[in-house]
Amino acid sequence: MNKQKENTIIEKDYFNDLNKIKETIKTNQAKAMVVVNSAMIMTYYEIGTIINERKTWGSKYIQNLANDLKEYGKGYSTQNLYRMSQIASEYSYKELFSQPAREIPWFTLVEITHKSSSHEEMLWYINETHKNSWSRAMIINQMAMKAYERSLIEPDTTSIAKSDDLANELFKDTYVFSFLDKNDIKNEKDLKKQMIDNIILFLQELGPGFSLVGKEYKLLTPTNEEFFIDLLMYHTKLHCYVVIEVKIGKFDPRDLGQLIFYVNAVDRLERTDKDDQTIGLLLCKEADRFVAETTLMNNSSKLGISKYKFIEELPEYLNKRLISGDNK
Repeated sequence: MNKQKENTIIEKDYFNDLNKIKETIKTNQAKAMVVVNSAMIMTYYEIGTIINERKTWGSKYIQNLANDLKEYGKGYSTQNLYRMSQIASEYSYKELFSQPAREIPWFTLVEITHKSSSHEEMLWYINETHKNSWSRAMIINQMAMKAYERSLIEPDTTSIAKSDDLANELFKDTYVFSFLDKNDIKNEKDLKKQMIDNIILFLQELGPGFSLVGKEYKLLTPTNEEFFIDLLMYHTKLHCYVVIEVKIGKFDPRDLGQLIFYVNAVDRLERTDKDDQTIGLLLCKEADRFVAETTLMNNSSKLGISKYKFIEELPEYLNKRLISGDNK
């Protein structure tokens, strides 16, 4: 083996080792943070429990505690002691020290508790924050977009079998893209441009596992015909391509024919043995439930039809769906 080749092999092995070491450090740092966070929440919960046993003593009790605990740092301020009391009141020990809750930062947990309107909502946001690795800023955004309320509306326009649990999580009844400016959207091109210009926020609303393959993704058939998919995604958890077509108006059954063609074409032209069956999602402004369900009847492809809303339209929409039971 010549010297140059030997050096190349050594250099390659070195960088492999370096990457493994970096990954080991990151993994263990993350584990350490979880342990520290869990210990802190345990401490705060126990303090909150003690405080709640003395509620009849009045507010000066907490103020005195804050003053006498100054030596232990800012974490024991009057305001934070009140937070500890609230957290201890809201959650049982079992709920708070299940895996999702103990891995969520303290102030994110406080934010969820403070802004939720029910205990069920709190637990839902805790689980989703853990599952999706939402930051505090992201959880605030999700709460502003009524993610919990929208989760109560089960998607009814999908051809994915109910047994396919992970794939079922792919579709939402309604997507809310807070970054969309409807005054600047005159056609589908404008709509797609705003989605791509805000791709990070777009992917966050779609959910975990999505990565962008391409916008106006070109499919070239064996006969040299060209077709362009609005958005081609790949889902890293489902290990499949996801074709997304965007329509500016109301769902038309004819739209589904185009989506089915793209899904089948991706299966034939792009899919490998390592990929699962391609999924198709049609995003439209409105969709009549009967028309959508009837169009999807007896379809063998994995397809979904979902609506998108501007954030200012959300309260009225949720009021119709959750209160009056309107299914349109």
